Amino acid sequence: MPCNCNQKPALAAVTVADQTVAAEGFLDFNTNNVRNGCSVVHIAGSNSITLASDGLYLVTFNGNVTPTAAGDITLQLISNGTAVPGAAATITGAPADIYNISFSTLVKELPSCCAIDNTTVLQVQSSAAATVNNASITIIKVA
Repeated sequence: MPCNCNQKPALAAVTVADQTVAAEGFLDFNTNNVRNGCSVVHIAGSNSITLASDGLYLVTFNGNVTPTAAGDITLQLISNGTAVPGAAATITGAPADIYNISFSTLVKELPSCCAIDNTTVLQVQSSAAATVNNASITIIKVA
């Protein structure tokens, strides 16, 4: 689908079916329900989302988690391989129980030039093995 750079940049990507995620693994988002503009790039079925232009982006995540073992499980937003402070949620769970987990944050994409590439790649990482379903990530360029 060609992008329309005149539209407000936004992405709403989801995975409805059960997805098994390994410890330290990343969630895949299988369907792009909404993809506007050219600044938020995601290939359906992949786990990475690229912010392709400078600005301020609102990122929200929501999903259901079933741990494979008892204990804490954290879903964390990762930016270029580094955890985004404050963009995580933790539950203490038991196997076979379903827990809703969500977080939101602002992410700033710095301008790039021919000498510096400030492209940001975002991912959602699970700290422990789990089954995730009804997961959604929404990213909107707000400024």
